[in-house]
Amino acid sequence: MAPLDRIPTENPPPTSTAWMNPARTIAIIAVVAIHSLGTVVEENFAGMGPDWWLANAIDSACRWSVPVFIMISGALALDPDRGSKPRKFLSKRVWRIGIPLVFWTVVYVLFRRCYLQPDDETWNPGIAILTGSPFVQLYFLYVLAGLTLLTPFFRLLSLHGSRRLQWGTGLIFLGIGMVDQWVSMIFDVGEANIATRFLPMAGFYILGWVLRDIVLSVRGAVLAWASLIVAIAGTAVWAGLGPGEKPWLFPYEYLAPGVVIASMSAYLLLHFHMRAGFGLLHRFYPYSFSVFLLHPLLLYPVRNSMGLPTTVPGVLLHAVIMPIAYAIVCAVITWLAVKIPGFRAVFGEGGPRHPHFRPSNARPSTPTTPIEPGTVRPDQGRSRPIDIGLGPEDTAPGREPNSVD
Repeated sequence: MAPLDRIPTENPPPTSTAWMNPARTIAIIAVVAIHSLGTVVEENFAGMGPDWWLANAIDSACRWSVPVFIMISGALALDPDRGSKPRKFLSKRVWRIGIPLVFWTVVYVLFRRCYLQPDDETWNPGIAILTGSPFVQLYFLYVLAGLTLLTPFFRLLSLHGSRRLQWGTGLIFLGIGMVDQWVSMIFDVGEANIATRFLPMAGFYILGWVLRDIVLSVRGAVLAWASLIVAIAGTAVWAGLGPGEKPWLFPYEYLAPGVVIASMSAYLLLHFHMRAGFGLLHRFYPYSFSVFLLHPLLLYPVRNSMGLPTTVPGVLLHAVIMPIAYAIVCAVITWLAVKIPGFRAVFGEGGPRHPHFRPSNARPSTPTTPIEPGTVRPDQGRSRPIDIGLGPEDTAPGREPNSVD
């Protein structure tokens, strides 16, 4: 615990959260790429050809996206300045998370049963729901639901706890999650379920707040880039040359050492690089949640029709072009769907705000004079994106426990 003694007791000055908007746009594309490549990694592994190594490298390079969504959720939800009474906070989250969780669980149970695996009698929808992962991406909603219930208590940490206590708590939760994942994956001991799936991710949630107002220096950014690249390379090498019949299973996990390092580095680098500009990404970010919810309904039929890629150009198509195309189509569908009465709630739009609405302060204007890191400009006040990490007010995705990918 000695390193914690060198941490200042006070939090750094608050900074703008506007960078989280374009960050979420990039992260959701990375999430879709993970799902687009999941079966490619699985099916093409035996050949270990250039196509597999490219798919593995891109998949490894995208793994930071889900932890970053969770960190953004924590950075927004644990802000004491955003605080409200627990009852009011939780009632809002019912609209933002609860209704989408129930609706899309039903949709994807039917999608899996009627389209993907109509003849698979071994799959039990009730058991799948009790695992907290009824479909590829939906586990994330169950994670958010659990973290939401604890948010009023975690917020006491950001309100009354010292900087050291916040760091210590976040690192302890993260360490417990990493050990839990290592034990469950390597030794096949225990399994996450609907009541516990959120617990391993609590460390990311707390550290999202702890790291939120840290702005790297240029030297710090160089070190973060080096850490990110080394972590991605380590994940890719382990995924291809590690032990076991499916060596990628453990290093791809979001609490594997390489992914943890890559996620922390990516979170800080996104803050460093996206403090201004990126107007188009600011416009798209409110659709992140709907892309997360909808993309498998497009991805699986299209990929089944096209077939799995077996060449390098084919992998690039599925890893880069197709995720962007899926995201655009999902955004258009959402833009149309929320105009229909009753559909707003299933996209997490329980309040008066529309997904295609962009707050005027979401895109900070380019300053005419240099701004010191950490300074908050008058025109760059803290944006209020959805505090679930994904859209106009929050959430996010990517891993595939019980995947049908």
